[in-house]
Amino acid sequence: MRLTPFAPLALLLAACGGMPTAAPNATPAQKAPTIAAPGHSEAGATADCAAWASAIVGPYKYENNVWGIDKARGFTPEQCLLRRTKDGQNEIGWTWSWPGQDPTVFAYPQIMFGWKPWSGGKPSDPRFPLKISAMKRLSMDYEVETQATGSYNLAPEIWLTSSGSWSEQPNPKLITTEIMFWMDYQQSAVPAGQIVDQPMLGGVRYDLFRADNIGNRGDGRGWTLYSFRSPTRQLKGQIPIDELLRYMVGKGLVSTDDYVASVEFGNEVVGGSGTTWVRKFAVNVAP
Repeated sequence: MRLTPFAPLALLLAACGGMPTAAPNATPAQKAPTIAAPGHSEAGATADCAAWASAIVGPYKYENNVWGIDKARGFTPEQCLLRRTKDGQNEIGWTWSWPGQDPTVFAYPQIMFGWKPWSGGKPSDPRFPLKISAMKRLSMDYEVETQATGSYNLAPEIWLTSSGSWSEQPNPKLITTEIMFWMDYQQSAVPAGQIVDQPMLGGVRYDLFRADNIGNRGDGRGWTLYSFRSPTRQLKGQIPIDELLRYMVGKGLVSTDDYVASVEFGNEVVGGSGTTWVRKFAVNVAP
């Protein structure tokens, strides 16, 4: 189902940083209608619906990633970061409305940790990019509340790079591998590629998909995409990234010389509408 939400086009969209607008001479009847996202209706919630809006919470960056906005035809989608206070806790989430369907994914509202090769900047943690051979512990604790219709998934992921260097400028040419963890999805949804194994990891038996030469790093070359698909819907829990990577090293799928550049968490939106509130999110790393 997924090709990639991080093709070079994403860099162009990030640079533009805005929603598409109607042509200057368009009449009101010609302007694409805005389709409101459902999260606005919750009492006490506030929304920031600007494309690429962001919020920093400690080492985590919440981002209204609308990389596929150019795919909208005949409508203006709405996607927003949300804030609320529930049970005495401040929460951030996101809401979306993308009518229709695009199998290559419209958007990826998300949380970022580390150094993202597609956007550059200073790492949120000085240990990143983290060399796999030096990794002692790397896991992700999460809990979300999601109500959605249409086609979407909850797909945390990591990006592996060939170098431990980082730069203020984007450098996707360093990418070797993308690894996704499908924790919530429609039963009919299938990751890109073919099943190559069914490992039992962290007490869960995953279907492991592999697709080669995905996307374009900006030099005409793609990368390898692995997708661990959970057999059940998991809206909370812990993803043992270190254990998954050690398994992959043992199978010769990734190298101990690779680096984990970023750990990310979000919904891939293929079409429809929904709201996700992040009740808990933490990346645990050692050293």
